[in-house]
Amino acid sequence: MLKRILLSALLCYAGTAMAQTGQNSAKLIGKALDAVTGKPVEYASVVLLHTEDSSVVTGMYTQPDGDFTFNNVATGNYVLRITFMGYDKLVKAVKIVPNKPTQFAGTIRLQPAGKVLNTVEIKSEKPAFSMQIDRQVFDAGSMITAEGGTGTDVLKNVPSVDVDIDDNITLRGKSVTIYVDGKPSPFGDAKTALQMIPASTIDRVEVINNPSAKFEAQGGGGIINIVLKKDKAIGYNVMFSGGVATRGQINGSANANLRIRKFNFFANYNGRYESQRGYGYSNRQNLITDSAGTAFFTQDSKNRNRSAGNGGRIGLDYYFDDYNTITISQGLNLNTSNSADDILLNYMDIKQSSIKTGERHNNSSSRNPNNNTSLNFRHTTDKQNEELTAYISYSNNRGRNNSNYNTLYQFANGTTPDDNDIQRNLGISKNQFWNIQTDYTTPVGRKGKFETGAKVTLRSNDNDYDAQLFNQTTQQFEKSLTLSNTYYYKEDIYGGYVNFSNALGNLGYQVGARVEQAYLHGYSYTKDTSVNNRFLNLFPSVFLKYNLPHNENQSLIFNYSTRVDRPGFDQLLPYVNNSDPQNIRTGNPELKPSLTHKFETNYSRYFPNTKDYLNTGVYYSQANDDIDRISLLDTATGVTTTRPMNLATDKDWGANFTYNLHIVRGWNVTTNLNMEYSKLTGANINNEYVTYGVTVNSNVRLPAKVSVQVNGHYRSPRVQPQGTFKAMNGIDLGIRKEMLKNNALAIALNISDILNTQNYSSHYETASFIQDYTRKRTTRFIRLNIRYRFGKMDPDMFKKKKKQEIPEEDTDDKEREKDKKPADTRL
Repeated sequence: MLKRILLSALLCYAGTAMAQTGQNSAKLIGKALDAVTGKPVEYASVVLLHTEDSSVVTGMYTQPDGDFTFNNVATGNYVLRITFMGYDKLVKAVKIVPNKPTQFAGTIRLQPAGKVLNTVEIKSEKPAFSMQIDRQVFDAGSMITAEGGTGTDVLKNVPSVDVDIDDNITLRGKSVTIYVDGKPSPFGDAKTALQMIPASTIDRVEVINNPSAKFEAQGGGGIINIVLKKDKAIGYNVMFSGGVATRGQINGSANANLRIRKFNFFANYNGRYESQRGYGYSNRQNLITDSAGTAFFTQDSKNRNRSAGNGGRIGLDYYFDDYNTITISQGLNLNTSNSADDILLNYMDIKQSSIKTGERHNNSSSRNPNNNTSLNFRHTTDKQNEELTAYISYSNNRGRNNSNYNTLYQFANGTTPDDNDIQRNLGISKNQFWNIQTDYTTPVGRKGKFETGAKVTLRSNDNDYDAQLFNQTTQQFEKSLTLSNTYYYKEDIYGGYVNFSNALGNLGYQVGARVEQAYLHGYSYTKDTSVNNRFLNLFPSVFLKYNLPHNENQSLIFNYSTRVDRPGFDQLLPYVNNSDPQNIRTGNPELKPSLTHKFETNYSRYFPNTKDYLNTGVYYSQANDDIDRISLLDTATGVTTTRPMNLATDKDWGANFTYNLHIVRGWNVTTNLNMEYSKLTGANINNEYVTYGVTVNSNVRLPAKVSVQVNGHYRSPRVQPQGTFKAMNGIDLGIRKEMLKNNALAIALNISDILNTQNYSSHYETASFIQDYTRKRTTRFIRLNIRYRFGKMDPDMFKKKKKQEIPEEDTDDKEREKDKKPADTRL
């Protein structure tokens, strides 16, 4: 019933808004071309300014065909400013006259900066990195080393983002929320979401360290927004991609869209198969020997994992008119996996002589189908920058997991103890996720803007985990009430926000606040325990941007925001994971949310003569009641139990430096350096460390449309509550060759982790034990990927009578006639 009411309310809201369109404004359109080659310039920055005070009216990036469009521009005189790396800045006067709904800025030709080298073919490209007031933007198309991979491989190229051996994502060492096209991922956790997105479908990555009040507050590290490619110009566009890798990986994807008048149809499919091998080693010294006299303990493990995934999405955009658009889409995915782990256990006394050895064999298989349905609505008016959007999404994810554990022990004298165990497990889960959101934006005065919105997030999880132990006496499997758990969990979050932005001279500001009410309820039928929490939080945010006088290429940005890490259901519920018999993991129903206060200041400067770019800044964050895992040793059994806890206050002071250097035309190097001092303080925790990370990305464009990328990274040891994560480093190489007209065919060859140095290692040191742990999987491999695209973008394709071409200004008659000839726009 609730679902029907919400859907009805959304449609009524959309219908009411569609009726409110205005009459007294104009659409301004134009095209940006390379003055030398005549090719479209994609992703150029186009800004419309007031003539009187040069204040910004609106702005956008040019489309792949060089087009730009500004809707609802009021009558008056304006200045059009177009900039792009590698071209001279162009400024042009524009006048909007009344009673003319569509007006033209003309075909604008950008002059390449400096001299053109005859021996090197120069291609107009998006900037690999750019800085906006609240986010860093990274172009995914320039990440050659990620070709043929997934969203996870793309994020490995982004500075300050860490991807561990299990593909978990953190930003500056903190948890992060993954968005897809500006909305929370409908497919559960960040790891799952990124593995479902082929790298070839990603347009750019936006890293938002300090999100404003407009965004949901979950995620102490911030938000990473994955923006997907999507064409909306009239015509069609198709792309196929496929690849193989030496580690046993096969991948393929297809993407297509078709725009016919008011309809834009889009669809995509991706499939992937992967086989992985790995190993791990753990060495623990018990400072207090257990009842069996164990003082040292080692584990040596090998594992194999095979996984496959198939998924796709189909949908359409319908443009009612220039003011109203509705989008409907449906996605389906199926992921399966099989894994096997072989673990050798060795228990030793104080002299490191073996007391007992063991062999542990784990096998598991899983099948996880899921689907997602979403509905979007967008409404604009004649008032410049006024917009209303509404969004509703429903996801249904199911899972089935089978596993078997078999452990055999043997004493040093050759006898067999009685505690050999055989265990089989079956886990069934059903997760549902509703996301309902609406946002409204309207201008205030000449420079101001007011934003408000509301959001409802409803999650429910039903899980049944049945663990059975083999009884050696009866020769039967019997259910273990200690290990089994049947439970459900619900999380309802209601939020609303307001934002106001304006400018005082060269100082722009934005202030806002967000309120979120969260209800968390869970119950374990097996253990008869429950979790009932409710949290009401206020999240203020402040953004300041100062443009230095007489220099539009420099800016100073300050921001403050508050974030929260709410414990998830897997952290709260008292499950027991004994897949590793000596290292058990459990949940903690007493967890509380962790609030983080974040401050950051950044200075940016663009050097137009050399096309270099500098961004540097400092930041501070303080997480109260920080949630982290802690391991405790049972001195009687020698078994460690790891569980999440509100451990301490985590304070981080950091500095970040990024420089994009153009050495010669066609060769640029981007260097990022991040340094951080971390301090954890609590009742039983006192740990501090200085960490730093360096990322160097070199891109070279050679003759014959060949591009080469080398990416190297190093991260020093990072502090954790009971020790440190050890240093990580690696070097990746990618080569791409583009062929055919408009680079329709591209072949990429990349080598991941050339030196085979990437692994996951940690050091724990407590009052009861010292442990070193290392895991390694197949990180060095060669991947070959082929991408082919074709299509035609033509506004007159589906019309019986062609419209007149966009007139070009400030050209002679001969040039006008040349531009009126129909162009071959096939990709």
